[in-house]
Amino acid sequence: MAIIALLIAILVPAVQAARESARRISCSNNLRQLALACLSFESTQRRLPYGRKYDFWDSYTWTQLTLPWIEQQSVADGYWTLPLKGFFKRHPGPNGPAGDDPRLRSSRHAFIPTYYCVSDRGPTRNEIDSSTFGFIRGNYSGCVGAGDMYGYAMDALPERGPGIFAVAGDQSYDDGTTRMVKATEIKDGRMKTLLLSEIMVPDIEPGWGGPMGEIIYGNMGGALFSAAYTPNTSVPDEVYGGCPQQRGDTGYRAPCSPLVEGGGWTPKALYAHAAARSRHPGGVNAAFTDGSVRFAMEYVNLRVWRSLGTHAGGEVISHGDIP
Repeated sequence: MAIIALLIAILVPAVQAARESARRISCSNNLRQLALACLSFESTQRRLPYGRKYDFWDSYTWTQLTLPWIEQQSVADGYWTLPLKGFFKRHPGPNGPAGDDPRLRSSRHAFIPTYYCVSDRGPTRNEIDSSTFGFIRGNYSGCVGAGDMYGYAMDALPERGPGIFAVAGDQSYDDGTTRMVKATEIKDGRMKTLLLSEIMVPDIEPGWGGPMGEIIYGNMGGALFSAAYTPNTSVPDEVYGGCPQQRGDTGYRAPCSPLVEGGGWTPKALYAHAAARSRHPGGVNAAFTDGSVRFAMEYVNLRVWRSLGTHAGGEVISHGDIP
């Protein structure tokens, strides 16, 4: 019996490690598909997808723009307000995917395997009984740079600035001011510029669990993350809309601090930040603008991570510095 117990003690961790390795590879493959989708969009539009169509809460984001390149054309077609202009403050409309409309609702409820990391608890449904807001959360988010989504710094370190999905204040798709990065503007090099990484999802059903994992919306903690702090940092995320723990999710382990709520139809973005996070031991998968995917360790140097988050900061990073 003692020998059997010893064998079990040896084998169980090994089996668990092998399973996690397989899950991490699956997650990496998802990120690679999404990164290639962003690059395919760039090859046809001559610029990468935007982080926010308008500088407003719950706006359309890069996930809708890349759907055709992950074999989800029918879901993309359901977001029929996506190409429209003429912003107004009600749903449905050009601003985002919310609205009591059967086509929008069908696309928001679509199960898209590429959006989910099997190491996390998802996919989880959000307000699925709401005809206006119900959707399914996901695990992959776009890098806004080394600060908040406008590029404002979190502290006095010199490594700061916008990333691929950074937002220009008051930008509008109507007048062409929505920020979309051209390949020629990636001055730091494609293999040294973060594009996408992971976030964790709350497990709250059927109500609303806050912005975490709302990857169909261009909000911090949803479709957007910040490289202001290293992966799985102990520094609390600061987001608008409330934290999962506040809303009853006792299993959400990431530190989080809610910012004071703004009114409806406001940006709800200034100084908000949310780090790349995952349930993989030791770090997160991260995709770069050359289409490569690497595992970024939690102990990566903060200044290196921030430098990777910007696309034209001019920082000098050696190959050995990249996690």
